[in-house]
Amino acid sequence: MLAGSLPLSFYSGFVLERRYGFSRQPIGAWLVSLGSRGSFVGVGRRSSLLAACSAEMSFSTYANLVSRGDDRYIAIPFFPSRAFRHGDIYVHRDSGISQPADLREKKVGIPQYQMTAALWQRAFLQYDYGVLPREIHWYTGGLTSPGQLEPNAIPNLPGITIDLIPDSKTLEGSLAEGELSALFSPNRPAALLNGSGRIRRLFPNYREVEQEYYRRTGFFPIMHLVVVRRPLYQEHPWVAASLFQAFAKAQRLGWERLQAPGALRILLPWLTAEIEATTVFMGPNHWKQGFAENQTILDMMCRYHYEQGLSERPLNVEELFARETHEITLEY
Repeated sequence: MLAGSLPLSFYSGFVLERRYGFSRQPIGAWLVSLGSRGSFVGVGRRSSLLAACSAEMSFSTYANLVSRGDDRYIAIPFFPSRAFRHGDIYVHRDSGISQPADLREKKVGIPQYQMTAALWQRAFLQYDYGVLPREIHWYTGGLTSPGQLEPNAIPNLPGITIDLIPDSKTLEGSLAEGELSALFSPNRPAALLNGSGRIRRLFPNYREVEQEYYRRTGFFPIMHLVVVRRPLYQEHPWVAASLFQAFAKAQRLGWERLQAPGALRILLPWLTAEIEATTVFMGPNHWKQGFAENQTILDMMCRYHYEQGLSERPLNVEELFARETHEITLEY
């Protein structure tokens, strides 16, 4: 069944083409094929996320919503954002922290306790270094702007201490001034980049650490997935598989474009060497999409999520994704 007048729109807080290098054309073509009102919704407006028919969403946020019985969305197994996160833990030079075990009893900043990056960081600290979430005193607040709060607030977690920094302060500023000992952040702090020497990474050799983690686990950590509004999906179940395949094509075209001969696509002089090294280390399909290809890592993420108190009940991976997408196999 084709629906030539569906008013569909897709929201991404990052924009697929600029942030991830995917081709926007297949998604735009998919939207147009379903109706002249199909469109991308503007970037960074949370109201747009609420209004969109489909959206990019944090895995952790989505899992939390499902566990609470919030069924406004259904996910498709397309993951536009992945990242290793060992390199995203920063410490103050006077904190006395030189290894993961030193994080115990320290004041550690985090923009959102429930964010997916932190889910992975707490997991590897616990399972690889023996540091439990309850052994750290957590502080949340605005990363670079004062007064920002978690958009998806979670209830108090037993055994976990989470406090707010003062409304007038930021997490980056508090780390730079030594008021926090460490910061878990997806962004490199300004005090790391300005040459002051006040801030350094917990894992200075983070690339080697992350590669060892990948060799041992096979996990390239998932951050975000794509969701569809459930009423739209219930009325038109084919939308889930169709949108998934459009995103997969967008990624494939973007990857081909990145490797195309001629002018460099991004401002890295040895981009080709980096692409070749990544392919040798992780294989030609390092950014895997699809349910079956990612079931093992998704099972583990659900386990971590429940263990860390972010899910109100254990989650089954199958319930998170539209059943029409479970058996789709992509050709790369």
